[in-house]
Amino acid sequence: MRVIEIAQGFAMQVIAVDDRPDETAARRLGFRYVSLDAALAEADIVTLHVPATPKTQGLVSERELALMKPGAVLVNTARGSVVDVEALVRALAEGRLAGAGLDVLPQEPQLREEAEIFRADSENGIDLKALVANHVLLRFPNVLVTPHNAYNTTEAITRIIDTTLANIEAFARGTPQNVVLAP
Repeated sequence: MRVIEIAQGFAMQVIAVDDRPDETAARRLGFRYVSLDAALAEADIVTLHVPATPKTQGLVSERELALMKPGAVLVNTARGSVVDVEALVRALAEGRLAGAGLDVLPQEPQLREEAEIFRADSENGIDLKALVANHVLLRFPNVLVTPHNAYNTTEAITRIIDTTLANIEAFARGTPQNVVLAP
């Protein structure tokens, strides 16, 4: 909803896609819901805000990028797995998209420190093609990659602090919550 408010501050007409449409918010903020295919074909800027789930894995791939309006911009502040980076490289290289703004990329730990690929205890799930695609994206002049900072809002930081304090208080009471067990 914050992105919608910001976009409207720039006099943008906003359309949205959501599995759980909030018609009250749509009326209040003056936007409309459409299908994903319709949004991709109509939008000048497509911005992604979804969790990483099996359903959203590769949500934007070759097919969806081909549906996007020529000259559109893709912004991903969700998760790296949501966009097929190889397909994104092709769409940018062919000039179908004007650019991309990426706050997240797949294989980020290996992108930051390539030596991780060679560690004996390194996870076997390293996708070398995605890692190379990330390097290519970093070199495109029409791609902006930010340091995974989209979470950094007053609201998000407040939730993190509140959750941390609740976890400490629960632990002190002898009823730990949000416990993470080591494998």
